[in-house]
Amino acid sequence: MRGIVLLLAIVVMLGMTLRIPFIGVMLWSWFSLQNPHQEAYGFVQTAPINLAIAVVTVVAWLFSRERKVPLSGPIFWLLVGFLGWMTFNSFFAYDPAWSWPYWDRTWKIFALGLLVAATARTRVRIYALLWIAVISLFYYGAKGGLFTILTGGNFHVWGPPSTQIEDNNALAVALLMTLPLANYLRGQVADKRVARVFLVCILLTIVAVLGTYSRGALIGLGALGLLMLLRTRNRILYLGIAAVAIILALQFMPAQFFDRMHTIGAAQQDESFEGRVIAWHVAFNYASDHFPFGAGFYGPQLGAIFHHYFPDQIARAAHSIYFQVLGEHGFIGLAIYLAIIFTAFLECSRIIKATRENPQQRWIRELAIAIQASLFVFCISGAALSLAYYDLFVIEISLLLPLREISIAGKKQRVAWAPLRARGSQAGTDASPDAEAPRTAH
Repeated sequence: MRGIVLLLAIVVMLGMTLRIPFIGVMLWSWFSLQNPHQEAYGFVQTAPINLAIAVVTVVAWLFSRERKVPLSGPIFWLLVGFLGWMTFNSFFAYDPAWSWPYWDRTWKIFALGLLVAATARTRVRIYALLWIAVISLFYYGAKGGLFTILTGGNFHVWGPPSTQIEDNNALAVALLMTLPLANYLRGQVADKRVARVFLVCILLTIVAVLGTYSRGALIGLGALGLLMLLRTRNRILYLGIAAVAIILALQFMPAQFFDRMHTIGAAQQDESFEGRVIAWHVAFNYASDHFPFGAGFYGPQLGAIFHHYFPDQIARAAHSIYFQVLGEHGFIGLAIYLAIIFTAFLECSRIIKATRENPQQRWIRELAIAIQASLFVFCISGAALSLAYYDLFVIEISLLLPLREISIAGKKQRVAWAPLRARGSQAGTDASPDAEAPRTAH
C-alpha cells in the first residue's frame, strides 16, 4: 500500500513537472537525498524511479523557457571538467564492467547539480531545495535519535539500505552536513512553533550522530561546533544549547560507545585505522603506477588490485574522499576535485563579503555561511570515509552559482537606488527581501 501511494504521488508530480520543470528538480533532489522508495515495500524498491524522474525533468526543462545553460564560472567548469574526466578515465578502468555501473549513478548526481544551478534562480526556489534537503535527512536524524534514546544507545544507527548513506559513518556525515542548513532555516522561519520543531530535530539528529558510533563523525561534530561557535552571533546561547544537548545525549550512551571513542587517541594501534592507511597506500600506488589514470569507480578495492600491493591484507574501500578520488581517477581527478572544494570555499567567502554591507541580502550572507559550514564538516569527516560524490555535496556547491548571481543583482540594484535615497526619496527602502532576486517564472 505504501508503495502504491508513493508511486501515485510520483506520477502526479511528474505531470506537474511537464509544466514546471523545477518541480521535477525538487522531486529528483528528494529521491536522491532521502530515497523514500527504500522506506516502502514491493516493486518500488527496485524500479528505476530515479531514472524516470531524471528523464522527465530533463525533457521538460529542455522544452521549457527555463535557462538552458547554468551560469558560467569556475565552479561550473570544474564540475563539468570533473564529470568529463571521470567519464574519460572510466574507459581505462581496471575492470570496466565493475566501474561503469557506478559511473551511471554518479553522472546523474552531477546532472542534478547542474540543473539546480540552472533553475534555482530565486530565493523561493533556493529555500525549496533547502527544505527538501533538511526534511529528507532529518527523517533519518529524528528517527535515529529517538531510536538511540529508546534503546539506550546499545545499537548502531544505520542509513537506508542500497544507498550512499547506508553505512553508519556515511549517514553520520550526511546528518552533520544538514545541521548548519537546518539551523539557518530555523532562523528564517517566522512561526516560533516551527522554529521549536527545528530545534528539537537538531537535538535528536545530534543524538543520532552519536548513535552511529562513528569516530570520524564525532571529530566532525566537534569541528562543526567550534566553527559555528566562532560564526554565530549568540555565542553564549549557542554554546549553552550545544553543551546541554551533548551532555544529555552522552547520558544515554552505554560503555561500549565510550570504549570505541577512546580508540581515537590510539589510532596507530587500531586495526581499523591501520586498514585504512593500507587502503590509502593502495590508492596512491595505483595512481602512481598508472599515471594519469586511476582504477575507475571503486576499482582500488577490488581484490586483484588490493592484493597486488598487499597480498596478506583484506581488500577494503579507501575510507577517504581524497584517496578515493585519487585511486579511482588518478592525480588529475584529485586535482580537479580539490579545486572544486577550494573554489567553493572561496565563492562562499566572496558572497559573504559582497553582501556584508547590504541588510536586504542578509539572508544570502547567512546562507553562504551555512553552506560553508556544511562543506567544512564534509571535508573534515569525509577524510575518513568513501563519500566523494555525495548528492548533498554536489547540490550545495551548485547552489553557490545562482546565489552568487542573486547577490550581484542585488548589489547592482542597490547602486541604482543610491541617488534616490541621497535625495531623500524612500524608493527601495520598503522593498521585500526578494527584491534583489532576478525575476523569473516559478
